[in-house]
Amino acid sequence: MSNNFGDFIKEKRIRCDYSLKYVAEIIGISNVYQSSIEAGKRPAPSYDVLMKLRDALKLNDDEFGEMLDLAAESKNSRAVAYDLADYINQNDFIHKTLRFSLKNKIPESEWVRFFNAMNEKYKDK
Repeated sequence: MSNNFGDFIKEKRIRCDYSLKYVAEIIGISNVYQSSIEAGKRPAPSYDVLMKLRDALKLNDDEFGEMLDLAAESKNSRAVAYDLADYINQNDFIHKTLRFSLKNKIPESEWVRFFNAMNEKYKDK
């Protein structure tokens, strides 16, 4: 996993053998802005631009998730990745479960147990 959003984008761009200018053109931003992002001088762009980056850099689902996590971290330490925020906000039960867990200080060990059970049940799906 990359250390930051800019490094991630640069690594994936180089993997595709694309120039910085080429990627900037196809996603619709200036090459100066793209350079600032890759250098870590600017936070991640909007979700629409992230979607264009996903397509341009041919990211698989795991890479796209990693990119969204790094994008959120680049914006501020309290940000949640777009896809996770949407999932939580669109699922009332999940939202209520997280609120309940926060209110009742459910320990991480319970979440690990829950995750392991779900991972075992759905790992090949």
